[in-house]
Amino acid sequence: MIKIVHFDHISTASNNKVRETDLFTGLFGFQIRTEWHSEEGYYGVGFDVPGPDRIGWELLVPDNDNSFLTTFLNANNGPGIHHVSMQIADAKHAIDELNNHDIEPIVTNDGIHHNVYLHPKRGGSGILFQLFEGDAWNDPALDEPIFQSNEPNLGIKRIHHIAQAINDSKMVLDKYQSLFGYHSIMQGPRKPSDEFQTNVLETQTKEIHWELLNPIGKKSFIKEFINSKGEGAHHITFIIKNWQQAMDACAAYNIEPFGFYENKIDGAKYLECFLHPRDTAGMLVQLVWEEKEGSWI
Repeated sequence: MIKIVHFDHISTASNNKVRETDLFTGLFGFQIRTEWHSEEGYYGVGFDVPGPDRIGWELLVPDNDNSFLTTFLNANNGPGIHHVSMQIADAKHAIDELNNHDIEPIVTNDGIHHNVYLHPKRGGSGILFQLFEGDAWNDPALDEPIFQSNEPNLGIKRIHHIAQAINDSKMVLDKYQSLFGYHSIMQGPRKPSDEFQTNVLETQTKEIHWELLNPIGKKSFIKEFINSKGEGAHHITFIIKNWQQAMDACAAYNIEPFGFYENKIDGAKYLECFLHPRDTAGMLVQLVWEEKEGSWI
Protein backbone atom coordinates (compact mmCIF):
# COMPACT_ATOMS: atom_id res chain seq x y z
CA MET A 1 0.00 0.00 0.00
CA ILE A 2 1.14 3.53 -0.76
CA LYS A 3 1.50 5.67 2.36
CA ILE A 4 -0.53 8.86 1.86
CA VAL A 5 0.54 11.73 4.10
CA HIS A 6 -1.93 14.43 3.06
CA PHE A 7 -4.72 14.99 0.52
CA ASP A 8 -3.26 18.21 -0.86
CA HIS A 9 -5.54 19.69 -3.52
CA ILE A 10 -8.10 19.36 -6.29
CA SER A 11 -7.31 20.99 -9.62
CA THR A 12 -9.66 22.58 -12.15
CA ALA A 13 -8.66 23.30 -15.75
CA SER A 14 -10.30 26.13 -17.69
CA ASN A 15 -9.64 28.54 -20.54
CA ASN A 16 -10.99 31.48 -18.54
CA LYS A 17 -8.75 32.57 -15.66
CA VAL A 18 -10.72 35.68 -14.72
CA ARG A 19 -14.14 34.02 -14.72
CA GLU A 20 -13.10 31.01 -12.64
CA THR A 21 -11.04 33.11 -10.22
CA ASP A 22 -14.07 35.32 -9.65
CA LEU A 23 -16.22 32.20 -9.18
CA PHE A 24 -13.89 30.59 -6.64
CA THR A 25 -13.24 33.76 -4.65
CA GLY A 26 -16.84 34.95 -4.95
CA LEU A 27 -19.49 32.22 -4.84
CA PHE A 28 -17.23 29.59 -3.25
CA GLY A 29 -15.54 31.94 -0.79
CA PHE A 30 -12.03 30.62 -1.46
CA GLN A 31 -8.99 32.88 -1.00
CA ILE A 32 -6.07 33.22 -3.39
CA ARG A 33 -2.91 31.80 -1.82
CA THR A 34 -0.51 32.01 -4.77
CA GLU A 35 -0.31 32.67 -8.52
CA TRP A 36 2.34 31.61 -11.04
CA HIS A 37 3.18 31.08 -14.68
CA SER A 38 4.79 27.83 -15.83
CA GLU A 39 7.13 27.34 -18.76
CA GLU A 40 5.11 24.19 -19.45
CA GLY A 41 2.45 26.43 -20.95
CA TYR A 42 -0.04 27.47 -18.32
CA TYR A 43 -1.03 29.94 -15.62
CA GLY A 44 -1.83 28.67 -12.14
CA VAL A 45 -3.79 29.99 -9.18
CA GLY A 46 -3.73 28.26 -5.79
CA PHE A 47 -6.62 28.81 -3.39
CA ASP A 48 -7.13 28.25 0.31
CA VAL A 49 -10.40 26.41 0.94
CA PRO A 50 -12.44 26.53 4.17
CA GLY A 51 -11.90 23.46 6.32
CA PRO A 52 -9.59 22.26 9.08
CA ASP A 53 -7.68 19.76 6.91
CA ARG A 54 -5.97 22.31 4.62
CA ILE A 55 -7.12 20.74 1.35
CA GLY A 56 -6.53 23.38 -1.31
CA TRP A 57 -7.87 24.10 -4.77
CA GLU A 58 -5.93 24.85 -7.94
CA LEU A 59 -6.90 26.54 -11.19
CA LEU A 60 -4.84 25.79 -14.32
CA VAL A 61 -5.27 27.85 -17.51
CA PRO A 62 -3.36 27.19 -20.76
CA ASP A 63 -1.35 30.03 -22.28
CA ASN A 64 -1.22 28.59 -25.82
CA ASP A 65 -3.09 26.23 -28.12
CA ASN A 66 -0.39 23.56 -27.84
CA SER A 67 -0.54 23.29 -24.05
CA PHE A 68 -1.40 19.89 -22.57
CA LEU A 69 -4.28 21.71 -20.85
CA THR A 70 -5.70 22.74 -24.22
CA THR A 71 -5.73 19.07 -25.18
CA PHE A 72 -7.55 18.23 -21.95
CA LEU A 73 -10.11 21.02 -22.40
CA ASN A 74 -10.84 20.00 -25.98
CA ALA A 75 -11.34 16.38 -24.96
CA ASN A 76 -13.48 17.43 -21.99
CA ASN A 77 -15.55 19.87 -24.09
CA GLY A 78 -14.78 22.65 -21.65
CA PRO A 79 -13.61 23.20 -18.08
CA GLY A 80 -13.65 20.56 -15.36
CA ILE A 81 -11.67 18.73 -12.72
CA HIS A 82 -8.19 18.04 -14.09
CA HIS A 83 -6.52 16.07 -11.30
CA VAL A 84 -6.39 15.29 -7.61
CA SER A 85 -3.13 15.57 -5.69
CA MET A 86 -1.93 13.55 -2.70
CA GLN A 87 1.31 13.92 -0.77
CA ILE A 88 3.03 10.56 -0.23
CA ALA A 89 5.87 9.36 1.97
CA ASP A 90 7.99 7.57 -0.63
CA ALA A 91 7.78 8.03 -4.41
CA LYS A 92 10.00 5.03 -5.18
CA HIS A 93 7.80 2.76 -3.09
CA ALA A 94 4.72 4.16 -4.88
CA ILE A 95 6.29 3.35 -8.26
CA ASP A 96 7.02 -0.20 -7.12
CA GLU A 97 3.47 -0.65 -5.81
CA LEU A 98 1.95 0.58 -9.08
CA ASN A 99 4.23 -1.67 -11.13
CA ASN A 100 3.16 -4.60 -8.94
CA HIS A 101 -0.43 -3.79 -9.97
CA ASP A 102 0.56 -3.68 -13.65
CA ILE A 103 0.12 0.10 -13.70
CA GLU A 104 2.83 2.07 -15.45
CA PRO A 105 3.02 5.54 -13.85
CA ILE A 106 4.29 8.78 -15.35
CA VAL A 107 7.22 9.99 -13.23
CA THR A 108 8.81 13.46 -13.00
CA ASN A 109 11.30 14.89 -10.52
CA ASP A 110 12.29 18.56 -10.39
CA GLY A 111 14.39 18.18 -7.25
CA ILE A 112 11.61 19.65 -5.10
CA HIS A 113 8.73 17.31 -5.85
CA HIS A 114 9.06 13.70 -6.99
CA ASN A 115 5.78 13.23 -8.86
CA VAL A 116 4.13 9.92 -9.68
CA TYR A 117 1.06 10.18 -11.91
CA LEU A 118 -1.68 7.63 -12.54
CA HIS A 119 -3.01 8.30 -16.03
CA PRO A 120 -6.84 8.43 -16.29
CA LYS A 121 -6.79 5.60 -18.83
CA ARG A 122 -3.93 3.63 -17.27
CA GLY A 123 -4.88 3.04 -13.66
CA GLY A 124 -6.86 6.16 -12.72
CA SER A 125 -10.29 4.95 -13.91
CA GLY A 126 -10.93 8.30 -15.55
CA ILE A 127 -9.13 10.51 -13.00
CA LEU A 128 -5.57 11.81 -13.14
CA PHE A 129 -3.91 11.18 -9.77
CA GLN A 130 -0.83 13.15 -8.80
CA LEU A 131 1.14 11.48 -6.01
CA PHE A 132 4.10 13.53 -4.85
CA GLU A 133 6.96 13.20 -2.42
CA GLY A 134 8.10 16.59 -1.12
CA ASP A 135 6.70 19.54 0.78
CA ALA A 136 2.94 20.03 0.67
CA TRP A 137 1.61 22.99 -1.28
CA ASN A 138 -1.21 23.17 1.30
CA ASP A 139 0.53 22.46 4.59
CA PRO A 140 -1.76 20.55 6.99
CA ALA A 141 0.37 21.70 9.94
CA LEU A 142 -0.78 25.29 9.44
CA ASP A 143 -3.92 26.65 11.05
CA GLU A 144 -6.98 27.22 8.88
CA PRO A 145 -6.84 30.75 7.43
CA ILE A 146 -9.39 33.37 8.43
CA PHE A 147 -11.74 33.79 5.49
CA GLN A 148 -13.13 37.26 4.95
CA SER A 149 -15.41 38.26 2.10
CA ASN A 150 -17.91 41.01 1.44
CA GLU A 151 -19.40 39.01 -1.43
CA PRO A 152 -22.36 36.63 -1.03
CA ASN A 153 -20.93 33.12 -0.84
CA LEU A 154 -22.02 29.55 -0.20
CA GLY A 155 -20.64 29.44 3.33
CA ILE A 156 -18.58 26.32 2.71
CA LYS A 157 -17.35 24.56 5.85
CA ARG A 158 -15.23 21.90 4.15
CA ILE A 159 -14.86 19.61 1.18
CA HIS A 160 -16.67 16.36 1.96
CA HIS A 161 -16.03 14.07 -1.00
CA ILE A 162 -15.27 13.53 -4.64
CA ALA A 163 -17.65 11.23 -6.50
CA GLN A 164 -16.31 9.08 -9.33
CA ALA A 165 -18.53 7.50 -11.98
CA ILE A 166 -17.25 4.05 -12.90
CA ASN A 167 -18.58 0.89 -14.54
CA ASP A 168 -17.15 -1.67 -12.12
CA SER A 169 -17.34 -0.56 -8.50
CA LYS A 170 -15.83 -3.76 -7.11
CA MET A 171 -12.78 -3.59 -9.36
CA VAL A 172 -12.09 0.06 -8.51
CA LEU A 173 -12.74 -0.49 -4.79
CA ASP A 174 -10.30 -3.43 -4.73
CA LYS A 175 -7.68 -1.28 -6.47
CA TYR A 176 -8.13 1.70 -4.15
CA GLN A 177 -8.07 -0.54 -1.08
CA SER A 178 -4.85 -2.17 -2.18
CA LEU A 179 -3.09 0.97 -3.45
CA PHE A 180 -4.43 3.78 -1.24
CA GLY A 181 -5.89 2.09 1.82
CA TYR A 182 -9.41 3.36 1.12
CA HIS A 183 -12.23 1.29 2.65
CA SER A 184 -16.01 1.26 2.40
CA ILE A 185 -18.04 2.91 5.17
CA MET A 186 -21.47 3.22 3.54
CA GLN A 187 -23.31 1.66 0.62
CA GLY A 188 -26.48 3.07 -0.83
CA PRO A 189 -27.96 5.34 -1.93
CA ARG A 190 -30.14 6.26 1.03
CA LYS A 191 -32.79 7.54 -1.39
CA PRO A 192 -33.93 4.40 -3.27
CA SER A 193 -32.83 4.39 -6.92
CA ASP A 194 -33.08 1.97 -9.80
CA GLU A 195 -30.38 3.89 -11.73
CA PHE A 196 -27.22 3.70 -9.63
CA GLN A 197 -25.43 2.26 -6.62
CA THR A 198 -23.04 4.17 -4.39
CA ASN A 199 -20.15 3.15 -2.20
CA VAL A 200 -18.68 5.82 0.10
CA LEU A 201 -15.05 5.24 1.05
CA GLU A 202 -12.99 6.55 3.91
CA THR A 203 -9.56 7.65 2.72
CA GLN A 204 -6.28 6.85 4.41
CA THR A 205 -5.85 10.32 5.97
CA LYS A 206 -9.58 10.79 6.71
CA GLU A 207 -9.29 14.35 5.38
CA ILE A 208 -11.80 13.68 2.61
CA HIS A 209 -14.19 10.94 1.55
CA TRP A 210 -14.42 9.26 -1.84
CA GLU A 211 -17.59 8.01 -3.52
CA LEU A 212 -17.90 5.39 -6.24
CA LEU A 213 -21.00 5.59 -8.43
CA ASN A 214 -21.85 2.72 -10.75
CA PRO A 215 -24.88 2.56 -13.04
CA ILE A 216 -27.78 0.14 -12.90
CA GLY A 217 -29.36 -0.48 -16.30
CA LYS A 218 -28.74 1.09 -19.67
CA LYS A 219 -30.99 4.11 -19.00
CA SER A 220 -29.15 5.18 -15.86
CA PHE A 221 -28.03 8.82 -15.78
CA ILE A 222 -24.67 7.55 -14.53
CA LYS A 223 -24.46 5.32 -17.60
CA GLU A 224 -25.32 8.29 -19.81
CA PHE A 225 -22.55 10.28 -18.10
CA ILE A 226 -20.01 7.52 -18.71
CA ASN A 227 -21.13 7.06 -22.32
CA SER A 228 -20.78 10.80 -22.92
CA LYS A 229 -17.64 11.68 -20.97
CA GLY A 230 -16.11 8.36 -19.94
CA GLU A 231 -15.36 7.22 -16.41
CA GLY A 232 -14.15 10.00 -14.15
CA ALA A 233 -15.05 12.69 -11.64
CA HIS A 234 -18.85 13.04 -11.46
CA HIS A 235 -19.33 15.64 -8.72
CA ILE A 236 -17.73 17.37 -5.74
CA THR A 237 -19.58 17.72 -2.43
CA PHE A 238 -19.25 20.56 0.07
CA ILE A 239 -20.68 20.78 3.58
CA ILE A 240 -22.16 24.25 4.10
CA LYS A 241 -22.77 26.28 7.26
CA ASN A 242 -26.18 27.77 6.58
CA TRP A 243 -28.73 26.60 4.02
CA GLN A 244 -30.40 29.97 3.49
CA GLN A 245 -27.04 31.70 3.06
CA ALA A 246 -26.14 29.25 0.32
CA MET A 247 -29.49 29.69 -1.44
CA ASP A 248 -29.17 33.50 -1.23
CA ALA A 249 -25.66 33.31 -2.71
CA CYS A 250 -26.93 31.19 -5.60
CA ALA A 251 -29.67 33.74 -6.26
CA ALA A 252 -27.11 36.57 -6.21
CA TYR A 253 -25.16 34.77 -8.96
CA ASN A 254 -28.32 33.84 -10.92
CA ILE A 255 -27.72 30.15 -10.28
CA GLU A 256 -30.71 27.83 -9.92
CA PRO A 257 -30.00 24.84 -7.65
CA PHE A 258 -31.82 21.60 -8.45
CA GLY A 259 -32.26 18.08 -7.10
CA PHE A 260 -33.42 19.17 -3.66
CA TYR A 261 -33.67 16.40 -1.06
CA GLU A 262 -34.46 16.45 2.64
CA ASN A 263 -34.27 13.63 5.17
CA LYS A 264 -33.20 12.71 8.71
CA ILE A 265 -30.53 10.43 10.14
CA ASP A 266 -31.05 9.41 13.77
CA GLY A 267 -33.45 12.33 14.12
CA ALA A 268 -31.00 14.90 12.70
CA LYS A 269 -32.16 16.73 9.58
CA TYR A 270 -30.07 17.22 6.46
CA LEU A 271 -30.64 19.03 3.15
CA GLU A 272 -29.06 18.46 -0.26
CA CYS A 273 -29.07 20.12 -3.67
CA PHE A 274 -26.91 20.39 -6.78
CA LEU A 275 -25.44 23.20 -8.89
CA HIS A 276 -25.15 22.62 -12.63
CA PRO A 277 -21.66 22.36 -14.20
CA ARG A 278 -22.42 25.22 -16.58
CA ASP A 279 -22.46 27.52 -13.53
CA THR A 280 -19.52 26.04 -11.61
CA ALA A 281 -16.46 25.68 -13.86
CA GLY A 282 -17.60 22.48 -15.52
CA MET A 283 -18.10 20.44 -12.37
CA LEU A 284 -21.35 19.23 -10.83
CA VAL A 285 -21.46 20.54 -7.25
CA GLN A 286 -23.45 19.02 -4.41
CA LEU A 287 -24.25 21.14 -1.36
CA VAL A 288 -25.14 19.50 1.95
CA TRP A 289 -26.35 21.11 5.15
CA GLU A 290 -26.53 18.91 8.25
CA GLU A 291 -28.33 19.75 11.46
CA LYS A 292 -25.84 17.69 13.46
CA GLU A 293 -22.15 17.97 12.60
CA GLY A 294 -20.88 14.79 10.94
CA SER A 295 -24.28 13.09 10.84
CA TRP A 296 -24.69 12.96 7.06
CA ILE A 297 -21.83 10.48 6.55
